[in-house]
Amino acid sequence: MRLELFKQDFKISQSAHQAHLVYRVYVPENLTEIEVQFQYGPIVETCKETIRKAVIREGLKESVIQDDTTVRNLLTVSINDPEGFCGAHHFFSENQTIQISEKEATEGFISGKIHEGFWEFIISCHGVFSDEVTGQITVFGVSLVNQTKKEESIPFKGLEFGQIVKDRSRNSLCEPIQVKRMELHSHTVHSDASQTTKELLAQAEKEEIDWLAITDHNTITALLEAEQHNQFNRQVQLLNGIEYTTFYGHFLVHGLRENIIIDWTKISKHNTNKVFERLKEKDVHITIAHPFDGGNPFCTGCRWEYMLENLKFVDAIEVWNSTNPHQSLSNEDAFHHWTQLLKQGYEIAASSGRDWHRLYPGEAIAYTYILVPQNETEEDLLQALKLGKSYISIRPEIDFIVNDFHCLGDRVEDESGELNLSIAINQLKGGDRFRIFSQSGLILEKELIGEYEWKEEFRLRNNGYSLLRIEVLNEAKERVAFTNPIYIHRTEEKG
Repeated sequence: MRLELFKQDFKISQSAHQAHLVYRVYVPENLTEIEVQFQYGPIVETCKETIRKAVIREGLKESVIQDDTTVRNLLTVSINDPEGFCGAHHFFSENQTIQISEKEATEGFISGKIHEGFWEFIISCHGVFSDEVTGQITVFGVSLVNQTKKEESIPFKGLEFGQIVKDRSRNSLCEPIQVKRMELHSHTVHSDASQTTKELLAQAEKEEIDWLAITDHNTITALLEAEQHNQFNRQVQLLNGIEYTTFYGHFLVHGLRENIIIDWTKISKHNTNKVFERLKEKDVHITIAHPFDGGNPFCTGCRWEYMLENLKFVDAIEVWNSTNPHQSLSNEDAFHHWTQLLKQGYEIAASSGRDWHRLYPGEAIAYTYILVPQNETEEDLLQALKLGKSYISIRPEIDFIVNDFHCLGDRVEDESGELNLSIAINQLKGGDRFRIFSQSGLILEKELIGEYEWKEEFRLRNNGYSLLRIEVLNEAKERVAFTNPIYIHRTEEKG
């Protein structure tokens, strides 16, 4: 089966002389051959005035031009596959065909396996002496498999279990913690938002946000602007961030500025695991953004289509996205899959991001509330995010402690088989319901009738629980708050 992978007509002028035109094209798996059709013209330029201008441009004297003088335009094709250089065709011809397969290739090119990933097809303009040169390059792939219809992607399908165990230990001597309000996902006019950096910061101040991550698409220039303009006079602190907005999914990276910058155009379906691994070597925080959103053609690249081997290098999944997140079916899908990953044994955090592009007056806003030490630093914040020391809420305030001092994101060493729970929830409304879950499902539910504040302490027998987490539902049974887990390690009682 012959597939057209790419087609481009081009028109270049003399300004393209000695330039490279690079076309980076995704080549799918299961191809047995690549074929390139390349045409351009004119090859020979005979117009005396055009030749005269070319001669002068090159610093030569007009006396070199004779009655029969002509010049040749020379455009050549080079090819790189994801593994490296495949060859070049330095050849004068208006019509060229280049073929590469596992066993043979056109002269100038190296035969070999057709690797999945981004290939580069480079038109090198050795000589452009005509006023205008036109042409076309078309790339075909030959496949033994019918690839005419693209199957709908299912995020996180086919994962092999694998994770890096994080140190979640905490003792009662640790310094007291405090709760800070965060927004992890926001945009400015430096990408596709309608708000300037100054307007975003001003609104964040009004909303009493303590830490704001500006995560423009594939750029950090708004962060640079925010630091360079003292007139912003901001109280909100900035967390370095970026949203990598690729063809097959979006992901947020938070961390030191020099550690979060990569060339997003080099990310493809075949190298995502390696990209994540390299990023994590720099100790950044990685969140898969809105994985179950509608993708092409409705939201370009928004749906997560990458086939990850596992989630070893992923810190969080954005299960709430937008200002009123509990009313979104794609958020419900993400939340459900997060709880299924917890059930499978993944210790992965749930994240929330407004995906803040403009003001949304009158809508309910979900914030991330992060547990950090007093006088927290950016490093403290990143560490807390990686451990999931956070809860997400539209309204209620949650305080959840196990065995006197273990809080969200901690691991409890349970020797007795019984757990002491202390739960306090503020900002309640009539009809709110409190729920506590283990990795396997609902453990306890209680309606909080007419109570603005609710607090309770109770003992819970450990029936094989590896984690505990809390949700709050409103009168309409909409989820308005939820926590990341407190993890539990059951050990045998000594003696």
